[in-house]
This record gives sequence, C-alpha cells and structure tokens, in this order.
Amino acid sequence: MNTDIEKLGVVGQVIVDKFNLSISPDTPVYVGLSNRIHMENRHEEIYSKYADCLGDIIQSPDYVGVHPNDSSLEYYKNFGDTVIHVKLAVRPTKNGVYFARTVYEINEVSLNSYIRKGRVKAV
Repeated sequence: MNTDIEKLGVVGQVIVDKFNLSISPDTPVYVGLSNRIHMENRHEEIYSKYADCLGDIIQSPDYVGVHPNDSSLEYYKNFGDTVIHVKLAVRPTKNGVYFARTVYEINEVSLNSYIRKGRVKAV
C-alpha cells in the first residue's frame, strides 16, 4: 500500500454485530495524505486538535453510527468535554477499502438526537 496511507485501526466485531454490517470484523480503517489534507483544509482547528487521536477514535469510540444516506461509519468519542464529541466519518472506496474522510465536533444535543433515532449506538 502507498506510504502516504496509515492504518488507524479496524472495524471491531461489536460494531459489525450492532449494525449487522456486511463486512468482516477486523476490516482495516486507513487515513491517506489526501484525507488528512481535506480534513485540515475544511476543519483546520478541529483537525489540528485531534489529528493525533484519529486512531484512538477508531479503536475505542464511545458511540458508533451508520449514516442513513451513504452507509458510511461514524465514530464518536468524548475527550473530557461533557458537551462536545468528536465525530470521525469513515467511508469505503468502490473497492471496499475504508478511509477516515472527515472530522467534526458535535454537541450533546445532536448526538442524543442520533441515539434516539437509532442511528447511533453506544459501544
């Protein structure tokens, strides 16, 4: 694989089971240089704050969801701020390779709304 690509972690068995995903547990999740550039350009302050934590978000999320429109995985982690959670969106390529695509901060109200709708679940 390209040296500009870093493995962040894997999609865990718990996540595959919770969402009845049609992928194998331990499917790798990567981040490429182009993904990092996109995150930095679109969400500079958030990316600079959490760039070194992307692997931790994948490996030990507090919540995980599946986006209803494009089936991307959404990993959520709280880093001690009781009202802000970090959301890392992961999408597969046409070849089924999963890449971290973008990172956001979301508030507790939005997260709770996703949980109520069943779109996000605690892990």
